[in-house]
Amino acid sequence: MLQSPQHHIIKDCSDTLSHLLTQEFKRNGYKRVHIIEKAPKPEEIEGKLPAVSVYLYQMAIDPEGFDSTPHSELVEVPQPDGSLKEFKRRRRLWVRLDYLMSAWAQTPEDEQLLLGLTIRTIMENPALTGTQLKGTSWPEDDFELYPALSARLDEGTLARFWGSLNQPIRPAVQTWTAVPILPSKLEEFKRVHTRELTYKSITDPRINEVGPSGNPFMSTAKRLDLGGSPPEPKPGGSGKK
Repeated sequence: MLQSPQHHIIKDCSDTLSHLLTQEFKRNGYKRVHIIEKAPKPEEIEGKLPAVSVYLYQMAIDPEGFDSTPHSELVEVPQPDGSLKEFKRRRRLWVRLDYLMSAWAQTPEDEQLLLGLTIRTIMENPALTGTQLKGTSWPEDDFELYPALSARLDEGTLARFWGSLNQPIRPAVQTWTAVPILPSKLEEFKRVHTRELTYKSITDPRINEVGPSGNPFMSTAKRLDLGGSPPEPKPGGSGKK
């Protein structure tokens, strides 16, 4: 499978949630439930009952984004010869995705059954990984997606939402998760493997030693004579070893 551009991750996230619900509905005997990712307008729902709408209605950028924490991260990129090369890039930017899930059926009872199963599916799958993730835009092979249930929307928000679709207020489940957007620009990163230090004497320019050995002026081989008398030997000893 060809690797899709990384910015496809928002679409891949929606596909992942839709596929999760489809599989869980089938496992519980609901084999004809349509998953609708568009806004739940009458023309989108008509002729597709029963249906569950998985509508991405809001997005939010991580408040600790580029401007507030402009640090970088290291990535390893495989080279044609099989080796790995290190690059530096701006850190990934997390995007919060809010979904509104509503059920549509011939009767209110069936809609409530579908909503209950939707809630249980999100509750029982706190982390999605591996083959559960659809698409190829995920940043790492072991990446985990964490869908969660949110507190209920207030009546004013629901009224404005359904009013914009010319629909009466309907019960809905609010689910959210977060995905990373990775910068495409890479800067080659080189590690320091060796370091050379040079010491020079300010009193004898002829003394010049290259590290990483210690300061040559602390060495007895190049001891600087600062004048004065040699130390007196201690009593009871010759002063020599």
